[in-house]
Amino acid sequence: MKRIFVVISNVLVCCFFIWVFTIISATVVSRYYPFVAVRGNASGIQYKKVAEKLTKLANETNSLIAIQHYEAGSNGDSVVSYNRFGKGKLPRGLVEKADSKQARGVESNYFIFRGKLTIERLKEELNQLGLTHLSVVKPFLLGSLAAIFGSGFQLLSLFIFLLCFAALSVISQIRALRTAGIRLISGEHRWKIFTDPIKEDFLSCLLGIFPALLGAVLATFVFSFPFAALYLMVVGIFVYNLLLLGISFNFCALFAIGIKKVHLMQVIKGQIPVRGIISLILIGQLVAVIIVSLGINRAFIYSKAWQQQEKGRQAWAQESRLVQLTRSRDGLNIKRSEKIDPKEWRWFQFVKEAVAKHDALLSKHNLVQQVFKQPTERHSDWQDYSPQGNVLFVTPNYLQKQGIKLDSAIREKINNLQQGEFALLLPESLKAEQKKYTVLYEKDVSMIASRQGEEQQKMKAIVSYLPVNQMRFVYNTTPIAYQQYLKDPIIVVLTPQSTGEQSYEFWSNALQNDLLLNGVKETQELLQKYQISHWASELTPARLVYRRIVEKLQIEIWTTIAGAVLGIVTSILLFNTMNLLYFEEFRRDIFIKQVSGFTFWELHHSYLLAQLLVFFLGLLASLFLTQSIWLSFIVFLLFTGNSVVLLQLQMKKESKMSVMILKGA
Repeated sequence: MKRIFVVISNVLVCCFFIWVFTIISATVVSRYYPFVAVRGNASGIQYKKVAEKLTKLANETNSLIAIQHYEAGSNGDSVVSYNRFGKGKLPRGLVEKADSKQARGVESNYFIFRGKLTIERLKEELNQLGLTHLSVVKPFLLGSLAAIFGSGFQLLSLFIFLLCFAALSVISQIRALRTAGIRLISGEHRWKIFTDPIKEDFLSCLLGIFPALLGAVLATFVFSFPFAALYLMVVGIFVYNLLLLGISFNFCALFAIGIKKVHLMQVIKGQIPVRGIISLILIGQLVAVIIVSLGINRAFIYSKAWQQQEKGRQAWAQESRLVQLTRSRDGLNIKRSEKIDPKEWRWFQFVKEAVAKHDALLSKHNLVQQVFKQPTERHSDWQDYSPQGNVLFVTPNYLQKQGIKLDSAIREKINNLQQGEFALLLPESLKAEQKKYTVLYEKDVSMIASRQGEEQQKMKAIVSYLPVNQMRFVYNTTPIAYQQYLKDPIIVVLTPQSTGEQSYEFWSNALQNDLLLNGVKETQELLQKYQISHWASELTPARLVYRRIVEKLQIEIWTTIAGAVLGIVTSILLFNTMNLLYFEEFRRDIFIKQVSGFTFWELHHSYLLAQLLVFFLGLLASLFLTQSIWLSFIVFLLFTGNSVVLLQLQMKKESKMSVMILKGA
């Protein structure tokens, strides 16, 4: 049983690694090779100067240096490529930039793939060139593995695997205990008795490692993973098996040391001190309670999120042309100064034309901010109508796309907003407070349309009203907030033209998450027109972003359910293991009391109370972690019921052997 578990768990660990690296294959090099991250270019140095310096540095130190680039490909997908400096080829799986001489961005990651060059000297040389905001990253192998396994379902699964193996190890040691007395009399050393299971575990690990390594190698060639991915998979598989062997050795030591403290005659009679082991398994049960509670709670949360996302499926199905743009690092401005940044200014001109002539759509909401403020609340139906609450900032074409009916005169004004104007569309329920909200939003939009340190541009609201009890689609593509609709929000309509040139920061920031462009090809042509194609790392259809979020939620639901089921199976295994130990220690006492007429509760009340105490602690921990009373209580009842039922089953098995025990006494 244990050997089968070791082989299967190794294969599952390998499959998990393959799944992870299919997602992060483009960035896995950053988890293996050292690099300097550059986020600023205060001196304005050109790429040509940087390239000359790196070439000279690579030749001096006999090293291979590379600059990483993220750019949007012909179909809008993100393409990762590298400019190489020095002799030698890039590591397997990495793509060299085809038009390296035309590369422009210098704010990127600078890798050292091989050679004598140190990462500290590379940072110093880049700093001398005038590049700023430099960060040195030296990946630590175990740290990279911890980052992969350190959270979510993968961490729970790892705990479950280790708990299962611990339970199976205890069972194998119990089997060794039953013959320990005879083997000790025959002259065997106690360490040899309990190290035999370790030898079996070592062979089991070898059997498990072979298919896991074979799968890792095949996946590397099939999916064209970089060498770094294969290396991490191999090390991860070996680390997992070392953890298993470490658990096996610990239990071997516990049993070997424990048996030393017992007289030989007691060992022969079967009186073995295993209370310490039972205590460890009780701790394992506590962990199992928490794992199951967290798994069920996460599955419930993801299920609700999936239901929220599903409500927007039909609306997203009609939006095949909308595109989300992701800016590369050298297309971002991390400085904040009183002067207008040239990058932000060019982005503003790009957005201005995209909205005016190419049907770009703004849909800015506050769902993400509210999730961080109140993570357990639902925000589809707010009563907070402040600028940080139930409000939607949109461009005029949103009204047309969503079929929102307005008076013809108001619609005409909205379609031709002049500088200093914006539309304020209030739900009819707020009609009595129209003056209050007009003043509030005129002040807020005036701040949007002004730069810090300059005279504030006054914005005037064009007020109209919308019917109540309406759900408004918000085009949400963020993975943090899952709602796709808001009920009766205030709708603020504006354009880059109406807010003026001083609002360039607002529109540049909106481009990151809230502005959806129209068509991949049209967007690429517009980027080329403003000569900022190299500042765009990806152009992704917004509908595809939505689908990815939904698919990820479905995967999370099934994996968390699987984790909870594995946790329950593990807890049953732990119950059986603990019952075996319990009867191994108290078999004779239990039988004598049973013959004397003791009831089930009288026989086992101390043992059951110890388990109930652990389950109660698990209940408190689950309440704290999940904030769900009913879920924690159900898990508590589930484990309590399991404990009683499995103990009764074990009691029946022991009763069948009672005559043999009596004769042996």
